[in-house]
Amino acid sequence: MKENIKSKLINKLSDEKGITIIEIFLSTLLILVIVTLATMSFFNATNATDITINTATSVRDARTAVYRINKDIREISTIEEADKDEIIFYSNIDSDDSFERVHYYLLEDPEEPPFLDFWRVVEDSEDKILVKHVISDEVFSYITGYGEASLDVPVDSLELENIRNISINLIIDQESETEGVRTMNYETSVTLRNRI
Repeated sequence: MKENIKSKLINKLSDEKGITIIEIFLSTLLILVIVTLATMSFFNATNATDITINTATSVRDARTAVYRINKDIREISTIEEADKDEIIFYSNIDSDDSFERVHYYLLEDPEEPPFLDFWRVVEDSEDKILVKHVISDEVFSYITGYGEASLDVPVDSLELENIRNISINLIIDQESETEGVRTMNYETSVTLRNRI
């Protein structure tokens, strides 16, 4: 009886012909699908991380820029030029006895058109980018008094001395040159201390 079972087992194993080509193809296809899904998941996670980091950086930069502009503009003594995407003025930004020439302006980002970069330069120092991915070129608006309408831009040189309030509006988006779900809007209005 033992020999009968043993011979049946040997016969059964010898009848097996091995793995078929279809089985090899299906197992290879299954492995390929699993590797593809794992790779896609990795790249999606990496992309989501990059977007989160870029968004957080933009938020920080925009808040810092609005704070810096607010501080600089508050102490304006003279405005040299005022437009929707640029302002040049003299202000005591370092709390000494002299007024420094300050220039804020937008330029198209050469690496990522049509996004704009928001720049600042003081006196003859090196120009510095404050904010990237700005999507609107209407950053500044100018008011002569409470309840008054905004002045036409560029502001006429005869009206520059009448400006009492400057509004700043930075609209930033990491993914699109138009406003969308991820658009961030940082807005402030500054009353000029030396002109009240």
